Amino acid sequence: MRHSGEPVSHNPTSMLTSHRSLPSARGLTAAIAVVVLLTCCSSTPSQQSSAPTSTAPTEPAAPTTNPSDTTTCVDPHKAAVHDRILMQIESLRAGAYEQAREHASTSFKSSVNVAGFREMIESGFPFLLENQPVAFGRCRITDGTATVEVRFGEEPAITLIYFLIQSENRWWIDGASPAVDGLADKVESS
Repeated sequence: MRHSGEPVSHNPTSMLTSHRSLPSARGLTAAIAVVVLLTCCSSTPSQQSSAPTSTAPTEPAAPTTNPSDTTTCVDPHKAAVHDRILMQIESLRAGAYEQAREHASTSFKSSVNVAGFREMIESGFPFLLENQPVAFGRCRITDGTATVEVRFGEEPAITLIYFLIQSENRWWIDGASPAVDGLADKVESS
């Protein structure tokens, strides 16, 4: 809840852990990856090239707010969220890192300069620079925040979860994280 009318930056780590508990070591690794993403956007090669990634949760996510405040992405929000992500990807593919960073939230930009952003993308997310197909998956909007699945390339596709916040009636990218494969988590933890 906002009291002062100022935008609230949501910590993707708390968003991730609020949707399901992380009992396995892989779950803990995923939570750490989100934190690393916000500070340096790096990911491990195994997270990028794992077998076909499924981001379907094995259990329904528990709502963190009043259910009436949670919606799936519908226009005009859906179009605005997808457009913001696509504009950043287009800028990255053109090598326009400064322009791509301008699609990020104020909190992200205050923690990562352009050189750091470029290094993060080139070392942790090089597939964003390639001319691969982009497909949107599930999307959820809750109290001015959005989480969106975005798949890159053909099978096996690489899936990222984007976190966006709404400020001044516009959507801004607050971070992204490699999707966690729920089925692989269950197999590895049993």
